[in-house]
Amino acid sequence: MTRPQSLRSRMTRFFAGAVLSTLLLYGVLVTVVLGVSDWWEQRHPRPHGQEEALFDDAREALGTVLLTAPFAVVGAVVLGRLFVDRALAPLREASSRARAARASALDLSLPVRGTGDEWDTLASTLNGLLSETRSSLARIRGFTSDAAHELRTPLTVILGETELALRRERSPDEYRRALEIVQLESLGLASLVDALLTLARADSGALVSAVAPVELLQLAEASARRMERVPRENAPRLRVSGVPVQVRGDAVLLGRVFDNLLSNALRHGRNEVRVEVHSTPAGARVAVSDDGPGVEPAFLPRLFERFARADDARSGEGLGLGLALSRALVEAHGGTLSYARLEMHSTVFTVRLPS
Repeated sequence: MTRPQSLRSRMTRFFAGAVLSTLLLYGVLVTVVLGVSDWWEQRHPRPHGQEEALFDDAREALGTVLLTAPFAVVGAVVLGRLFVDRALAPLREASSRARAARASALDLSLPVRGTGDEWDTLASTLNGLLSETRSSLARIRGFTSDAAHELRTPLTVILGETELALRRERSPDEYRRALEIVQLESLGLASLVDALLTLARADSGALVSAVAPVELLQLAEASARRMERVPRENAPRLRVSGVPVQVRGDAVLLGRVFDNLLSNALRHGRNEVRVEVHSTPAGARVAVSDDGPGVEPAFLPRLFERFARADDARSGEGLGLGLALSRALVEAHGGTLSYARLEMHSTVFTVRLPS
């Protein structure tokens, strides 16, 4: 089995071979010229007394090439090795950094020399890719940790209730109360698992599979009717207005966006929650507003993060997945979801969808 050759050796040989090939080509051309000169002199003899042939300079050049060729090749090998070492220095440094970062969480960046050459372009591109990968890995780890924590709580309650109910014989009412607690926690657990699966599908880009025309005003009105059937104490008024606008998408997933935004607005609104559907040149704009306390400025950067919760006054309920899930669903349809706090003490979540 032949030993693999290093890039350094191959480039050095290539450089020396290029020099040798140039010398050989030059020698061949001089030899051809000399052959032509001999033929010319045979056909056209020199006048009597002329001592120098027409191509004597070419013969001298050929002799010089033959004498200097070995030295030129040796010099090409030495200089080529120096040039290759200099050219491959960033690769050696990158390899060293990669070995040092092997045990870390992709804590690696390739050297950028600032020359603007192909290596700097490649290193900058790979550094950006590594940075995005590190961010994704950090989000995955945080998401996994939060998901495990959220799953542990209902499972602990369910196991505790069942163990308590099985310790001794109990009355039918006691069994009913235990089953009601188990059912309530199971529903929350099922909702959490469903949200996690939906987010996982969104991350893989396989969320929207059934695309058809969807009427947003009708979808908003249907979501409002569902929200009104949920019993709430001191529930604010819910109003839906706007114009019929059609977009292409999945009606079930877009209906879930409306449900999440309306549930959030009704939970935090004081007197009124409004849903407004408008047509825009680019598609549709849906604004869901409430007159609640709004989001604290310190929490705004994490508003759409998964499992993110503000203080108890704003987010005492829920799993912290509603807004993250809504944004993922909207972006899967090619749209955007944003938050704003208006001067008239109104919190507005705006959905923009392409037509």
